[in-house]
Amino acid sequence: MMALLRLKNPQLLNLRNLLKEAFPYDRFAELLMLLDKNIDDFTARNTAYPTAILDSLKHANAQLWWRDLLREACNEVADPQLHQFADVVGFAPNFVAVDASGIHVLKGRNLELRIKASGTTFDIVTWRQRVAEIENRVCRVEVPELDARGTGFLVAPQLVLTNYHVIESVLKGLTAPNKVVFRFDYKVLADGVTIGSGKKHRLASDWLVDHSPYSVTDFESEPRDDADSEELDYALLRLESPAGDDAVDGTRRGWIEAPSIAHDFMQSRALYIVQHPDGKPMQVALDSEAVIKATPSRVRYTTTTEPGSSGSPCFGADWRWVALHHSGDPKYWKEGKKPEYNQGIPTETIVNLLTKRGKAQMLPPLTV
Repeated sequence: MMALLRLKNPQLLNLRNLLKEAFPYDRFAELLMLLDKNIDDFTARNTAYPTAILDSLKHANAQLWWRDLLREACNEVADPQLHQFADVVGFAPNFVAVDASGIHVLKGRNLELRIKASGTTFDIVTWRQRVAEIENRVCRVEVPELDARGTGFLVAPQLVLTNYHVIESVLKGLTAPNKVVFRFDYKVLADGVTIGSGKKHRLASDWLVDHSPYSVTDFESEPRDDADSEELDYALLRLESPAGDDAVDGTRRGWIEAPSIAHDFMQSRALYIVQHPDGKPMQVALDSEAVIKATPSRVRYTTTTEPGSSGSPCFGADWRWVALHHSGDPKYWKEGKKPEYNQGIPTETIVNLLTKRGKAQMLPPLTV
C-alpha cells in the first residue's frame, strides 16, 4: 500500500466525520495541542464543531502534518473505524533520533526543531515532501524472500544499489538470483502494525551491473590506512522491470539521483538515513551533528542504525544523497563493546569508480 502525500477531499470529509465521533470539541483541541497546534489558529471562534475540524484538517493537509494528527488520534482512542481509515491511507515512516538515553521517536514540534537544527534551507512543507518522494524509492532486500538482509534504493528506473555484503551469497553463487526480493512500500502505523506487505521486484536475467567488495579495514575500529578506492562495498543491480516507473499515489515512483558536486561532510555534518533497521518497516533516522570523520573512501557518523540498515542511502540536510551506509563500529560485534560510530561510503567515491569502469552512463544525469 502506498503512502499518500495529501488527502483527497472525500478523505478529508471522511476523516472529519470520524474525528467528530471520536473526540468532543475540548478533546480535539487537546489533540492539536499535542502537536503544538492551536485550534484558534485554523478556524474562527464560535464556528460549528464539524466546520472547525474540517478547517483544521485542511490546514494539516496543506502543511503536510495530517499524518501526525491521525497518528496521535489513533494513539488516543481505540476507535475501529478511525484505525481502519489509517490502514487505508497509510503513513510516512517514523522519524527517530538518538541521544545518551536511547532512541526517541520525533514528531510535532520536536521533529520541527530537529529539522531546523540541521541547517536545512527547506521549509517544513518542502522537507516533508522530499521525505515522501524518497521513501518510495527505498526497499527492503530479502535473501531469500522474507529473510531481510538489508536495504537498497533505486538510482535509475531499473537499477538498485545496496551493499556487496548484503547479497554476497548471491555474488558467490551460494544463493540463486531468483531467490532475491526487493520489497518497496513496506510501512507501518505508529503502533507497529504493518499497513501492507509492499510491492515486490526481482532481479533481471542480466542482473549484475557492477560490484565492489568491502575492505579488511572495515573490520578495524582504528585502521591505519583508508580503504582502497576499489573496495567500496556496493552492488549495482538490474531489476527485471523498472520499479522507478511504478505508479505511487498517481505519480511516478522515481529514483534517487547523485549530486554533481562533492559533499563537504565536516562543513555540513547533518546526516539522515532512510532504512529498514533489523528488517523492520521503514524508518528515518535524523542527526543534525552526525559526522565525526571523513576520508576519501569512508565517512563516520553517529546517526543511529541497526543490522538490516546496510545498503541504506544517507542524505545531507537538504536531502541530497551523500553516502551509502554499510557498517557499524567493529568493536560492537567483535568485542561486545558500546559502538562509537556508524560508517558509509561517500557517493562521490562510488560515482568515480563507476565512471572509471565505464558504468556511470547507466545512471540518470546528475543533479546540482
